[in-house]
Amino acid sequence: MTTQPTPLSHADALDLAPLYVLGALDDAEMAAVREHLATCPESHAEFEELGGVVPYLLESPDLELVEPPAALGDRIMAAATADLAERATPAPAAERTAPIPFPSADERATRAERTRGRPGPLTWIAAIAAVLAIAVLGAWNVRLQGQVNDLEQQATAAAQYRTAVTAVLDVAAQPGSQTALLAPQAAGGPRGIASVASDGSVQFAMQDLTPTSGSQVYETWAIPPNSNPVPLGSFTVDASGVASFMSKQGPVTPGMAVAVSREPQTGATAPTEVVSVGVASTPAS
Repeated sequence: MTTQPTPLSHADALDLAPLYVLGALDDAEMAAVREHLATCPESHAEFEELGGVVPYLLESPDLELVEPPAALGDRIMAAATADLAERATPAPAAERTAPIPFPSADERATRAERTRGRPGPLTWIAAIAAVLAIAVLGAWNVRLQGQVNDLEQQATAAAQYRTAVTAVLDVAAQPGSQTALLAPQAAGGPRGIASVASDGSVQFAMQDLTPTSGSQVYETWAIPPNSNPVPLGSFTVDASGVASFMSKQGPVTPGMAVAVSREPQTGATAPTEVVSVGVASTPAS
């Protein structure tokens, strides 16, 4: 004669609610809870509250889903394959055990006494909310820190460019100097200002330059009217995109152009890619 399991009491069903909505009970316990929900006339709001947590996680616009590492999927699939293979292999008769019956009321009471300190449904919800808050605040903090870093880099570059322009203005204040505004040769390209001293040396202040890498350099040029460009010296650029450079002495000719080009290496005798150019003139007195 088969013994029917003792029906769950309302209190027992509420105790099992967190594990039930997560699908963490065994088959017999899941069936007992479903039977109780179908026949018990009392309210079971806790099941609805806990059951709504997972949909909230998926639908909340304030939460950002993070893509797991690609290797995680491979590990899960490997574990699943091994588990299926193990399940497909019948265990020896000696190792097989009889099904575990659903616990009786006395057994459930003993288990309840043993786990009396287990968090209730509202505690579970509060804990999940706390974890979500930490995750959201963490992601927000990362984005905020990135924005702060960008602003700091922009402020540093601006300060460097101001210093470079000051050096140009110092040369421009000297007798016999000429000044040129260097305009980009492509939209959004580098720009700057340069002063040609009376000895032909040129002080450059440049911004928005693409950082150099490897053997790349920026070459400076003096280009007298109706004459070939004369190289004046090269420099490199870091992530700030700002450069302050004093060239060697070169020609001094009215209407002379000064330019900056990007070169694959030092030693260029003709510009490869002119990125910025301007015509020097004497400031009006």
